[in-house]
Amino acid sequence: MSNLIKLIGFITACIIVLSSCNKFLRPTAKQRKPNQNSTAGNTGYDTSDVFTGKAIKDVIYTSSITYNGNPQQLGLDIYQPANAAGKKLPVVILIHGGSFIGGNKKGLASTCSKLANNGYVAISIDYRLGWGFVSKASFTCSDTVKLKKAIYRAVQDAHSALNFIAAHADEYNIDRNAIYLGGQSAGAITALTTAYLKPNEVNAFFSDKVVQDLGPLFIDSAANYKLKGVISMWGAFVNPELITKETALPTIFFQGQLDKAVPFNTRAFTPCPSSTMVYGTLPLYNRLKSLGELTIAHVDPKGGHGVFEENFRIDNILCFLKDVQQGIKKQVYLTGVVNSCDKQ
Repeated sequence: MSNLIKLIGFITACIIVLSSCNKFLRPTAKQRKPNQNSTAGNTGYDTSDVFTGKAIKDVIYTSSITYNGNPQQLGLDIYQPANAAGKKLPVVILIHGGSFIGGNKKGLASTCSKLANNGYVAISIDYRLGWGFVSKASFTCSDTVKLKKAIYRAVQDAHSALNFIAAHADEYNIDRNAIYLGGQSAGAITALTTAYLKPNEVNAFFSDKVVQDLGPLFIDSAANYKLKGVISMWGAFVNPELITKETALPTIFFQGQLDKAVPFNTRAFTPCPSSTMVYGTLPLYNRLKSLGELTIAHVDPKGGHGVFEENFRIDNILCFLKDVQQGIKKQVYLTGVVNSCDKQ
């Protein structure tokens, strides 16, 4: 039993410790590398590496206090299509991974530029990182609160970014009623939580102490916007039952069934007494399917964390976005490298 507890603790630490568990976060043979020469696949989308639009870098969207009490300005990078002038375009906001301790918005530059080449404004944001983690060997149950605070801060920052983008939509050629939110790993956890955790449900995962220490999760704003869909690349959420008919959004998932960093199915958040559960692609897809919402799952049955090449994900994300715009309500679950574009 003690060995089992140690194993669970190690797996949990992989969610939050990039430096200690990077063997799970590096591409493997099963996680195919992008075809850098690809320009247009079977879907007809442009996935070349040549960015034809305009990039506006390091736009400050808020200032906040880090986990160790230091002030920090947070920025975002905006990628606009070449023909954006005078238009109101849908926007895809992406949040980078890095176990809530590493990474930055530059890591999504390629994905953003390819989305922009296909007619979307794409934005990559930074958010507050860190929570005082030292090593997996030193992790104790008391550190669970610190980790939840790291997630809480990331979601606060995501809300701030959404409010800033909506408030400056005219300046950046954005349709504030066509905003999509997504991310990778820790960024996907942040995106799903931002999209689906409502004000009256905060205590379903975060304690009263977290809320008292960090303030409201939702930043009030006069800006009006509509979130149209979610893109989860190996992410998880606190409880699929919190997603209702009224709050469900079109959502696309990418994940490996053997993911050891973020659960594909369901797992305790930490190996601690009374630990809350977290839910990955499978239960979230099933929940959205049961509600009749547009949902697509791309699953690598032999893959782990960070599956599918970038261009495959770009193609299928673009098809998903088109489905949302056309009001299609299909539910598609696919294993392996199979495009969802023509699936019903």
